[in-house]
This record gives sequence, C-alpha cells and structure tokens, in this order.
Amino acid sequence: MASVQTAPASQLNGSPDPALAASGLEPGNGAAAGAASYGSIRQFYAENGYYILPDALTPVEVEELRAETTAICKGERGDVDGFEPGMPGESEEDALRRYLCIHFPHKISEIMLDYLGHPHIANVLTQVIGPNVKCMQSMLFIKATGKPGQAWHQDEYFIPTRDRTLTGAWIALDDATMENGCLWVIPGSHKRGIIWPQHDHDDPRFDCAGEAYGFPYTDEDSIPVEVKAGALVFFNGYLLHRSFPNRAQSGYRRVLVNHYMSAESLLPWRSPKEGQHMAVADYRDIVMIAGEDPYPWQGFEELAAPKVRPTGEGGCEQWRRGDKREKLPFFKDGFRPGDAPEDDD
Repeated sequence: MASVQTAPASQLNGSPDPALAASGLEPGNGAAAGAASYGSIRQFYAENGYYILPDALTPVEVEELRAETTAICKGERGDVDGFEPGMPGESEEDALRRYLCIHFPHKISEIMLDYLGHPHIANVLTQVIGPNVKCMQSMLFIKATGKPGQAWHQDEYFIPTRDRTLTGAWIALDDATMENGCLWVIPGSHKRGIIWPQHDHDDPRFDCAGEAYGFPYTDEDSIPVEVKAGALVFFNGYLLHRSFPNRAQSGYRRVLVNHYMSAESLLPWRSPKEGQHMAVADYRDIVMIAGEDPYPWQGFEELAAPKVRPTGEGGCEQWRRGDKREKLPFFKDGFRPGDAPEDDD
C-alpha cells in the first residue's frame, strides 16, 4: 500500500515562492511544508488527482465549524428535510449521532456559507481550476462511531460538469484516521477521464449510494488520506475514492465537503427547461467564490434545500424503490440536488 503525500518529494526542500507568502500560504500557515510554487500545486494535483493542505484552518475556525455542526443537528438553524425531532434537554452526543450527512447546510447556516470561499480554499482552487470558480454543493458529514462509509465512486458521476473541472474541498473538523473512517483515494485514477458505471451493493460497510465497478485498479492501489483537524483535501471529480465506517471506540469524523468547478463551464445538473436545448442547460443555484461570473444574465435560482442523507442502517430497499424521486415542480424528471446521495467522502 502506498503512502499519502502532501506534496511531491521534489518540493520538500524547496524555497517558498513569494506568491505563496503573499497569499498567506507560506509553510506553517496552511501550505504543504516546503511547497515551492503554485505551479507545484497544479502539477501534483494534475498527476495525482488530489492535493492536501495541512493546517489550513486555525483551531478557532475548526471549533466554530464544530459548534455550527451541533447547532444544525439540534435544529437550531432551520428546517432540514428528514430531520428527526429531538428530545427536550438532549445531549450534543444524541443530536450528532442521529445523522451521517446533511446536504446543503450552507442554505441554512451563514457560517457554512462563509466557509465556501475560505481564502485557502479559493487560493488553491484558482490554481487547479482557473480564475473564476463557483460552488454548487455543500455536505456536512458527522459520521459518529458505527456509522458507515461509502463505496468506490467518482463525484463526476453525480455532478456532471462539461469541462472536467469538478473539485471537492474536504475540510477536516476532526483528525481523520483509518480507525474513524478517513478518505481513501486511488492516485492517478482521474487521468483517463472515464466515468465508470455503478451498481447497487449490499455491503453493510457502506451507505445507500452505488458502487463504481469495471475500473482497472485494485484496492491495493489505494492510499488512506489521514489528516489532522484543520487540513484541506482537494480531489478531482474523476478520482476514485471511498471511505469506511467509523470503528473508533467513540467520537466522530466530522467533515464539511464542498464542490466547485470553473464558472466558465455550464452545469447540466437538471433537465433542460421547456424549449431549452441541452447544450445550454445550466444549474444556477450556485455561489461564486472567486473571479467573475461569465453568465450574469442568467441570474440565480433557489433550487436546492437541506436534506438528510440516508445512512443505509436497516437497509436501502425503500430508498432504491424510488422514494428518492419524489416529484418536485422545478425538475421535470423529479430530481433535485439533495434528494439522492450525490456524493460522499
């Protein structure tokens, strides 16, 4: 099994580039130790399909997001489809254990909305994507002890960009370890740009989302991404990745994961509107986090709503029978983002 790196070996003794320091990304303040230049970030990401930025968030920022996670799970930030009513005086533990993942928390949390464009996130994304970057999704994973992971998958399977710029930014709110269900990736598996098929599975280690298959890699090609709280993990939308259940004796593997892409590219994440050609279909429930919006005349739409993701505990048959496809007025095919487990980590 290979070992994970935060930067290419050639960078480890390099001199920091002035651009890094000017952006607050000097080593020890959010940059991989010895990172030589933004060009090195682009090169490592292009070669491996992921990039790790340790110590990107301060302990104060991490604690702010943890507290906000608890407030959301307690229902203090507003309605979330699928929430279970809490008991008066319930503990933080009780509230957090109820949920594996909540989609679109930025819709009800000003704090999580603000973190979509955190400076360290924006700085790296503008290097690996381009100057104009938009966000279309956020997901809050709590993953208490005993909660499942997700089988091999690619984010692009669920979020279909046109230019292959889809990038996840994974914010670790706890130390992520093999014991508590860290991310696993297959380095380089993004390069061919193939979206592998998926099928249902009955593996109790994983939630209800499908499992990718048919790819020319084995589990032995994968590496665990063990990072400390406050780290950022960026990964390409075509990169095969999965996670295992939290098998720690206690605690959580809390993560805020957001998805981004080039603002130049249209996002056909829904059926075209009536009379609209598929080539110009564009999902416009987005947040600009860097640069300019090339399509300002299209305006913005409120389409997504916060929703609890099914964990798979007790089985996935009801979800697979079609309850996830409830009819909604703004999707001709009955889908809206958040109704299906678009993606994990």
